[in-house]
Amino acid sequence: MPMHNFSAGPAMLPLGVRERLSEALAPSADGAPSIAEVSHRGPRFMALAEELHQRLRELTGIGEEHAVLLLHGGANCQFAQLPMNLAADRTAAFLISGHWGKKALAEAECVARTQVVGSSEESDFTDLPEMGHLPADCAYLHYTGNETIHGLQYEHPPRVAVPLAADMSSEFLSRPYPYRDIAVTYAGAQKNLGIAGLTVVLVRRDLLERVPDSLPRFLDYRSWAKDLSLYNTPASLAWFTALEMLRWIERQGGLETIAARNREKSGVLYRAIDESDFWRNPVADHCRSVMNVPFWPADESLVMPFVEQAEAAGLQGLKGHRALGGLRASLYNAQTLEAVETLVEFMREFERRFG
Repeated sequence: MPMHNFSAGPAMLPLGVRERLSEALAPSADGAPSIAEVSHRGPRFMALAEELHQRLRELTGIGEEHAVLLLHGGANCQFAQLPMNLAADRTAAFLISGHWGKKALAEAECVARTQVVGSSEESDFTDLPEMGHLPADCAYLHYTGNETIHGLQYEHPPRVAVPLAADMSSEFLSRPYPYRDIAVTYAGAQKNLGIAGLTVVLVRRDLLERVPDSLPRFLDYRSWAKDLSLYNTPASLAWFTALEMLRWIERQGGLETIAARNREKSGVLYRAIDESDFWRNPVADHCRSVMNVPFWPADESLVMPFVEQAEAAGLQGLKGHRALGGLRASLYNAQTLEAVETLVEFMREFERRFG
């Protein structure tokens, strides 16, 4: 029975990337070390680091005006590290469109002045927030490009006259995006760029002038903005996997092709939900996520039976986040149209039996 993984993260990898990982870690006849065992200062890893940085620049379309930082700690670390670096004596403004925006705000409140300029919490995060006035000393406007739990996504970045800071963790490199216009982009790798352990930060170099000298060097963006982010021993295997993912994206035809596939996959699932009286997705049509689709049966007591029966049928990772409940299908770059069509057929059969 074929298995299909709809986990929100760590997420599935393309088969070709899994094969490259297997090859890279397989014992060699002569006992040569794998990529996870070599010095990060040696020529083998340095070549990997240089190519990884270059391919990230090419796919995101950024120039030398941005620094590429390859960090530890995931997006959760960036919730605090970002304001520590760039909002030390200014106010960080926030648009809150779901669970992760709230978490980013809570962490920023520990280290900087903050102001919420828009929130859609009153609508249970079923729509994007309207934006109010920005503070006069605004360091940046922070938004979450794609809310992994609530299933909302910005089609375009907010249009403002201050620097934008974007948490792009669950949609990074899933479509063409104006990264050059975003002052700070950050994303954990475990959705569309490989495995956990790597966090990508793209930061405009002129903003690094704001970083206070009092920061510990490990938390100082400037420590990482040089020497290929090798200030500390990197998560070698995560870097290797990210490079293989970038190569895979290019083999598929680049971000335009990836975006078209992602729209097709999500369209199949949303149509199945909308054409049914049994299933529902409450998110406004104009901001439905292409990456993460939360949905509920008409009778919520059927959520766990659905999860259990789906797993028995080879459909894994469909239980909704504990903060929201329900069901959720994550459709990251590596997910296949075949998997989504199999899920839809299972949903129709489940509705026939329980509807």
